[in-house]
Amino acid sequence: MNKHRNIRIASAPGLAAIGLAAGLALAPLPAAALTITTVTTGDAAAQLIPSLLAPGSGITVVPGTETYQGSLADEQSGTYTGFNLVPSSGSGPTLALPNGIVLTSGTANLPMTNTLNQFTAMPGTGSNALLSTLAGSNTNDANALGFSFTVASGNSVQAQFVFGTDEFPTQSVTDIFGFFVDGVNYAKFPGGELISNTSGNPTNFISNPVGTSPYGIEYNGLTQVFTVTGLLDPALLTHTIVIAVADTSDSIFDSGVFIGGLTTSTVTDGGGIGTTDVPEPATLSVLGLGLLGLGIARRRRQRAR
Repeated sequence: MNKHRNIRIASAPGLAAIGLAAGLALAPLPAAALTITTVTTGDAAAQLIPSLLAPGSGITVVPGTETYQGSLADEQSGTYTGFNLVPSSGSGPTLALPNGIVLTSGTANLPMTNTLNQFTAMPGTGSNALLSTLAGSNTNDANALGFSFTVASGNSVQAQFVFGTDEFPTQSVTDIFGFFVDGVNYAKFPGGELISNTSGNPTNFISNPVGTSPYGIEYNGLTQVFTVTGLLDPALLTHTIVIAVADTSDSIFDSGVFIGGLTTSTVTDGGGIGTTDVPEPATLSVLGLGLLGLGIARRRRQRAR
Protein backbone atom coordinates (compact mmCIF):
# COMPACT_ATOMS: atom_id res chain seq x y z
CA MET A 1 0.00 0.00 0.00
CA ASN A 2 1.18 3.53 -0.75
CA LYS A 3 0.59 6.57 1.41
CA HIS A 4 -0.08 9.99 -0.09
CA ARG A 5 1.08 13.28 1.39
CA ASN A 6 0.27 16.62 -0.21
CA ILE A 7 2.71 19.46 0.30
CA ARG A 8 1.31 22.85 -0.57
CA ILE A 9 3.71 25.09 -2.42
CA ALA A 10 3.70 28.86 -2.75
CA SER A 11 1.50 30.03 -5.61
CA ALA A 12 2.94 31.26 -8.91
CA PRO A 13 1.96 34.60 -10.47
CA GLY A 14 -0.59 34.49 -13.27
CA LEU A 15 -3.09 36.59 -15.21
CA ALA A 16 -6.17 37.00 -12.98
CA ALA A 17 -8.59 39.47 -14.55
CA ILE A 18 -9.04 42.14 -17.18
CA GLY A 19 -10.66 45.39 -16.10
CA LEU A 20 -11.72 48.04 -18.63
CA ALA A 21 -11.11 50.84 -16.19
CA ALA A 22 -8.14 49.47 -14.28
CA GLY A 23 -6.52 47.72 -17.26
CA LEU A 24 -4.77 44.39 -16.97
CA ALA A 25 -3.57 43.01 -13.62
CA LEU A 26 -1.49 40.04 -12.59
CA ALA A 27 -2.59 37.83 -9.71
CA PRO A 28 -1.43 34.48 -8.29
CA LEU A 29 -2.48 31.26 -9.93
CA PRO A 30 -3.87 28.50 -7.70
CA ALA A 31 -1.17 26.88 -5.57
CA ALA A 32 0.62 23.88 -7.02
CA ALA A 33 0.92 20.76 -4.90
CA LEU A 34 3.89 18.47 -4.49
CA THR A 35 2.45 15.02 -3.88
CA ILE A 36 4.70 12.35 -2.39
CA THR A 37 3.45 8.77 -2.43
CA THR A 38 5.59 6.78 -0.01
CA VAL A 39 6.33 3.11 -0.66
CA THR A 40 5.23 1.04 2.32
CA THR A 41 4.57 -2.49 1.01
CA GLY A 42 5.34 -4.76 -1.92
CA ASP A 43 8.19 -4.66 -4.40
CA ALA A 44 9.71 -1.20 -3.93
CA ALA A 45 11.90 -1.34 -7.04
CA ALA A 46 8.93 -2.29 -9.23
CA GLN A 47 7.04 0.74 -7.93
CA LEU A 48 9.92 3.22 -8.18
CA ILE A 49 11.55 2.45 -11.52
CA PRO A 50 8.57 3.30 -13.78
CA SER A 51 8.29 6.70 -12.07
CA LEU A 52 12.02 7.34 -12.44
CA LEU A 53 12.03 6.80 -16.21
CA ALA A 54 10.98 9.59 -18.55
CA PRO A 55 8.25 8.84 -21.12
CA GLY A 56 9.97 7.35 -24.17
CA SER A 57 13.22 7.13 -22.21
CA GLY A 58 14.88 4.66 -24.57
CA ILE A 59 15.91 2.61 -21.53
CA THR A 60 14.90 -1.06 -21.28
CA VAL A 61 15.24 -2.55 -17.80
CA VAL A 62 16.63 -6.09 -17.74
CA PRO A 63 14.05 -8.17 -15.83
CA GLY A 64 15.25 -9.66 -12.58
CA THR A 65 18.13 -7.20 -12.09
CA GLU A 66 16.23 -4.67 -9.98
CA THR A 67 17.64 -4.07 -6.48
CA TYR A 68 16.41 -1.96 -3.60
CA GLN A 69 17.94 -1.10 -0.24
CA GLY A 70 15.57 0.70 2.10
CA SER A 71 12.95 0.47 4.82
CA LEU A 72 9.29 0.11 3.88
CA ALA A 73 8.20 0.55 7.50
CA ASP A 74 9.93 3.94 7.71
CA GLU A 75 8.60 5.08 4.31
CA GLN A 76 12.16 5.75 3.29
CA SER A 77 11.38 6.30 -0.38
CA GLY A 78 8.49 7.18 -2.64
CA THR A 79 7.32 8.63 -5.92
CA TYR A 80 6.35 12.26 -6.45
CA THR A 81 4.44 14.49 -8.82
CA GLY A 82 4.11 18.27 -9.05
CA PHE A 83 7.60 19.23 -7.86
CA ASN A 84 7.46 23.00 -8.38
CA LEU A 85 8.89 24.88 -5.41
CA VAL A 86 8.34 28.62 -5.73
CA PRO A 87 10.07 30.80 -3.09
CA SER A 88 7.52 32.57 -0.90
CA SER A 89 9.88 35.54 -0.51
CA GLY A 90 9.74 36.29 -4.23
CA SER A 91 13.51 35.96 -4.54
CA GLY A 92 15.52 32.89 -5.44
CA PRO A 93 15.03 30.34 -8.19
CA THR A 94 11.91 28.30 -8.78
CA LEU A 95 12.83 24.62 -8.38
CA ALA A 96 10.91 22.50 -10.89
CA LEU A 97 11.48 18.83 -11.72
CA PRO A 98 9.85 16.22 -13.93
CA ASN A 99 7.88 13.60 -12.02
CA GLY A 100 10.11 11.01 -10.39
CA ILE A 101 11.19 9.39 -7.14
CA VAL A 102 12.55 10.49 -3.78
CA LEU A 103 15.19 8.54 -1.86
CA THR A 104 16.12 9.58 1.69
CA SER A 105 18.46 8.78 4.54
CA GLY A 106 15.40 8.89 6.83
CA THR A 107 11.80 9.16 5.70
CA ALA A 108 10.06 10.41 2.57
CA ASN A 109 7.00 11.28 4.67
CA LEU A 110 8.13 14.89 4.79
CA PRO A 111 6.49 17.87 6.51
CA MET A 112 4.99 20.58 4.30
CA THR A 113 7.25 23.22 5.87
CA ASN A 114 10.72 23.27 7.36
CA THR A 115 9.85 22.27 10.90
CA LEU A 116 13.14 21.28 12.54
CA ASN A 117 16.86 21.92 12.29
CA GLN A 118 17.47 18.25 12.99
CA PHE A 119 14.68 16.39 11.20
CA THR A 120 15.63 12.76 11.77
CA ALA A 121 14.38 9.24 11.17
CA MET A 122 16.68 6.25 11.62
CA PRO A 123 15.57 3.38 9.36
CA GLY A 124 18.63 1.31 10.24
CA THR A 125 19.21 -0.02 6.72
CA GLY A 126 22.98 -0.22 7.15
CA SER A 127 25.75 0.86 4.80
CA ASN A 128 26.05 1.00 1.04
CA ALA A 129 29.39 -0.15 -0.35
CA LEU A 130 29.39 2.25 -3.31
CA LEU A 131 28.63 5.27 -1.12
CA SER A 132 31.08 4.21 1.61
CA THR A 133 33.88 4.00 -0.96
CA LEU A 134 32.83 7.34 -2.41
CA ALA A 135 32.72 9.06 1.00
CA GLY A 136 35.85 7.40 2.32
CA SER A 137 33.97 6.54 5.52
CA ASN A 138 31.24 4.25 6.79
CA THR A 139 27.67 4.98 5.71
CA ASN A 140 24.37 4.34 7.50
CA ASP A 141 20.64 4.41 6.75
CA ALA A 142 21.35 3.80 3.06
CA ASN A 143 18.56 4.01 0.50
CA ALA A 144 19.50 2.74 -2.96
CA LEU A 145 17.79 1.75 -6.20
CA GLY A 146 19.61 -0.11 -8.95
CA PHE A 147 19.04 -2.11 -12.12
CA SER A 148 20.67 -3.26 -15.35
CA PHE A 149 19.44 -1.90 -18.67
CA THR A 150 20.00 -1.73 -22.39
CA VAL A 151 19.56 1.16 -24.83
CA ALA A 152 18.71 1.14 -28.51
CA SER A 153 20.79 4.27 -29.08
CA GLY A 154 22.61 6.98 -27.15
CA ASN A 155 25.95 7.35 -25.42
CA SER A 156 24.76 8.29 -21.95
CA VAL A 157 21.84 8.61 -19.59
CA GLN A 158 20.70 11.69 -17.72
CA ALA A 159 18.15 12.84 -15.16
CA GLN A 160 17.25 15.98 -13.21
CA PHE A 161 17.49 16.24 -9.44
CA VAL A 162 17.33 18.41 -6.34
CA PHE A 163 19.21 17.31 -3.21
CA GLY A 164 17.98 18.58 0.15
CA THR A 165 19.53 18.19 3.59
CA ASP A 166 19.11 19.15 7.22
CA GLU A 167 22.89 18.76 7.56
CA PHE A 168 23.20 22.22 5.98
CA PRO A 169 24.83 24.45 7.12
CA THR A 170 26.15 23.30 10.48
CA GLN A 171 27.11 19.63 10.34
CA SER A 172 30.58 18.29 9.54
CA VAL A 173 29.38 14.66 9.45
CA THR A 174 27.17 14.74 6.40
CA ASP A 175 24.91 12.76 4.09
CA ILE A 176 25.85 11.83 0.55
CA PHE A 177 24.18 11.21 -2.83
CA GLY A 178 25.58 9.07 -5.64
CA PHE A 179 24.56 8.51 -9.28
CA PHE A 180 26.55 5.51 -10.48
CA VAL A 181 26.47 4.51 -14.16
CA ASP A 182 28.50 1.44 -15.09
CA GLY A 183 30.22 1.74 -11.72
CA VAL A 184 31.25 5.41 -12.02
CA ASN A 185 29.75 8.17 -9.85
CA TYR A 186 28.73 11.25 -11.83
CA ALA A 187 27.01 13.13 -9.00
CA LYS A 188 29.49 15.90 -8.26
CA PHE A 189 29.06 19.63 -7.98
CA PRO A 190 30.51 21.67 -10.88
CA GLY A 191 33.63 22.29 -8.81
CA GLY A 192 34.18 18.56 -8.36
CA GLU A 193 32.90 18.26 -4.77
CA LEU A 194 30.68 15.32 -3.85
CA ILE A 195 26.95 15.99 -3.46
CA SER A 196 26.92 16.43 0.31
CA ASN A 197 27.25 19.24 2.82
CA THR A 198 31.00 18.85 3.08
CA SER A 199 33.27 21.63 4.24
CA GLY A 200 33.54 24.37 1.64
CA ASN A 201 30.20 23.58 -0.02
CA PRO A 202 27.87 26.27 1.39
CA THR A 203 27.74 28.06 -1.94
CA ASN A 204 26.26 24.94 -3.53
CA PHE A 205 23.09 25.13 -1.42
CA ILE A 206 20.14 27.51 -1.24
CA SER A 207 19.42 28.35 2.39
CA ASN A 208 15.96 27.32 3.64
CA PRO A 209 16.08 28.03 7.39
CA VAL A 210 13.43 27.14 9.95
CA GLY A 211 11.07 30.06 10.62
CA THR A 212 11.87 31.97 7.45
CA SER A 213 12.11 29.12 4.94
CA PRO A 214 11.25 30.40 1.45
CA TYR A 215 10.50 26.89 0.19
CA GLY A 216 7.61 24.83 1.53
CA ILE A 217 9.47 21.65 2.33
CA GLU A 218 11.64 20.17 5.08
CA TYR A 219 15.46 20.53 4.73
CA ASN A 220 17.59 23.52 5.70
CA GLY A 221 19.47 23.48 2.41
CA LEU A 222 18.45 22.71 -1.17
CA THR A 223 20.54 22.53 -4.31
CA GLN A 224 19.48 24.13 -7.54
CA VAL A 225 17.90 21.93 -10.19
CA PHE A 226 20.78 19.97 -11.71
CA THR A 227 20.96 17.71 -14.74
CA VAL A 228 23.26 14.75 -14.07
CA THR A 229 24.71 12.85 -17.04
CA GLY A 230 26.35 9.44 -16.77
CA LEU A 231 28.38 8.07 -19.67
CA LEU A 232 27.72 4.54 -20.92
CA ASP A 233 30.72 2.23 -21.18
CA PRO A 234 30.97 1.57 -24.96
CA ALA A 235 32.47 -1.86 -24.29
CA LEU A 236 29.26 -3.04 -22.62
CA LEU A 237 25.98 -4.12 -24.18
CA THR A 238 24.18 -4.18 -20.83
CA HIS A 239 24.66 -1.27 -18.45
CA THR A 240 24.05 -0.67 -14.75
CA ILE A 241 22.77 2.25 -12.71
CA VAL A 242 22.59 2.77 -8.95
CA ILE A 243 21.03 5.87 -7.38
CA ALA A 244 21.67 6.10 -3.64
CA VAL A 245 21.72 8.32 -0.55
CA ALA A 246 23.00 7.62 2.96
CA ASP A 247 24.25 9.13 6.20
CA THR A 248 28.00 9.12 6.71
CA SER A 249 29.37 8.05 10.11
CA ASP A 250 26.18 8.86 12.07
CA SER A 251 22.43 8.28 11.61
CA ILE A 252 20.92 11.69 12.34
CA PHE A 253 19.88 14.79 10.38
CA ASP A 254 18.07 13.55 7.26
CA SER A 255 18.69 14.24 3.59
CA GLY A 256 16.88 13.28 0.41
CA VAL A 257 17.18 13.43 -3.35
CA PHE A 258 14.26 14.12 -5.70
CA ILE A 259 15.19 12.76 -9.11
CA GLY A 260 13.21 12.12 -12.29
CA GLY A 261 13.11 12.12 -16.06
CA LEU A 262 15.80 9.45 -16.51
CA THR A 263 16.43 9.07 -20.23
CA THR A 264 19.10 8.32 -22.81
CA SER A 265 21.14 11.15 -24.28
CA THR A 266 23.81 11.73 -26.91
CA VAL A 267 26.46 13.27 -24.64
CA THR A 268 29.73 11.51 -25.44
CA ASP A 269 32.29 13.06 -23.11
CA GLY A 270 32.63 14.55 -19.65
CA GLY A 271 29.48 13.55 -17.83
CA GLY A 272 28.71 15.06 -14.43
CA ILE A 273 26.18 17.76 -13.59
CA GLY A 274 25.14 21.23 -14.67
CA THR A 275 22.39 23.64 -13.69
CA THR A 276 19.08 23.53 -15.49
CA ASP A 277 17.63 26.90 -16.40
CA VAL A 278 14.10 27.36 -15.05
CA PRO A 279 11.96 30.27 -16.35
CA GLU A 280 10.93 32.89 -13.83
CA PRO A 281 7.42 32.20 -12.46
CA ALA A 282 5.91 35.19 -14.26
CA THR A 283 7.43 34.48 -17.67
CA LEU A 284 4.37 32.82 -19.21
CA SER A 285 2.04 35.36 -17.62
CA VAL A 286 4.05 38.26 -19.02
CA LEU A 287 4.07 36.62 -22.44
CA GLY A 288 0.31 36.18 -22.31
CA LEU A 289 -0.10 39.77 -21.15
CA GLY A 290 1.96 41.02 -24.09
CA LEU A 291 0.01 39.00 -26.63
CA LEU A 292 -3.31 40.11 -25.15
CA GLY A 293 -2.20 43.73 -25.22
CA LEU A 294 -1.28 43.42 -28.90
CA GLY A 295 -4.70 41.96 -29.61
CA ILE A 296 -6.49 44.84 -27.86
CA ALA A 297 -4.40 47.41 -29.71
CA ARG A 298 -5.20 45.75 -33.02
CA ARG A 299 -8.94 45.81 -32.33
CA ARG A 300 -8.77 49.49 -31.43
CA ARG A 301 -7.03 50.29 -34.72
CA GLN A 302 -9.67 48.37 -36.61
CA ARG A 303 -12.47 50.34 -34.86
CA ALA A 304 -10.67 53.61 -35.64
CA ARG A 305 -10.70 52.73 -39.34
